[in-house]
Amino acid sequence: MKNKAGILFLCLALTQCSEGIDLMDRPLHKNNNSFQNEEYRLLPMDGAHNTRELGGYKTTDGKSVKWGMLFRSDKLSDISEADQKYLQALGIKKIVDFRSDEEKTEDPDIIPTGISYVEMPISVDGAMRSKIEAVLKGETDKEVESFLIDANREFVTNYTNVYENFLRGLIDEDAPTLFHCTAGKDRAGFAAAISLIALGVSREDVIEDYMKTNAFTEDRIEEILSQIKLMSLYQADAEILRPLIGVEQIYIETAFETAEEEYGSLENFIRNGLNISDEDIQKLRNKFLES
Repeated sequence: MKNKAGILFLCLALTQCSEGIDLMDRPLHKNNNSFQNEEYRLLPMDGAHNTRELGGYKTTDGKSVKWGMLFRSDKLSDISEADQKYLQALGIKKIVDFRSDEEKTEDPDIIPTGISYVEMPISVDGAMRSKIEAVLKGETDKEVESFLIDANREFVTNYTNVYENFLRGLIDEDAPTLFHCTAGKDRAGFAAAISLIALGVSREDVIEDYMKTNAFTEDRIEEILSQIKLMSLYQADAEILRPLIGVEQIYIETAFETAEEEYGSLENFIRNGLNISDEDIQKLRNKFLES
């Protein structure tokens, strides 16, 4: 029964629910000051749960990240036609997909017309589903949190080339960009973190953005945990999976600490680990910041 529960959970967790949100009811931030605040950071989507704006964050020198330039999300394989039109209306010109080849084959993105699609695969936490099944079947005695602690460490040690290419694309191309992984919280979460750090946003605000996944996807998290309990006839201890479905501060802190141990500081990680020069950083800031 537990094995079946794991399989059913995987199907349910990867299936989005479409509620048919009217396109006219969705905020367009870039040219409307009334939407440029925290209340409208999470974007209403039929087929995604963690799509959000990164505009409005303050930098340590008093500037702000422009609205309508940088977006993070979970997978786009179940977005509706209205969602596609919304992404177009937001002015997004490029979608970056951090998922593994296996994830993309199973759930290919739906790419709206006029938006380019770039693959930058990171497989370190793409095998999370097998880990979830192992936990549900009692086949591992590892602490659940350790899976994502290890993954965040590997973002720094093993995937500098991917994150370098990601930042390079932001610097070199004049294209409002949406980037995502499967849940929009780990691989995409680290991409958001290094982007905001490079722009001069404080560590505290970067961590706050990272942790918003738990609030923005709270209903979805509870729904998934309830599905696990139901499909296992209440035999599976669903609560032990909560740290895998959401985020914990220790995850991003592990990535930051690994970067600091290896390079001395987060800024040095960006400069030396990702080969982003001071000149590159200034170009990035000129493009994405406003006074």
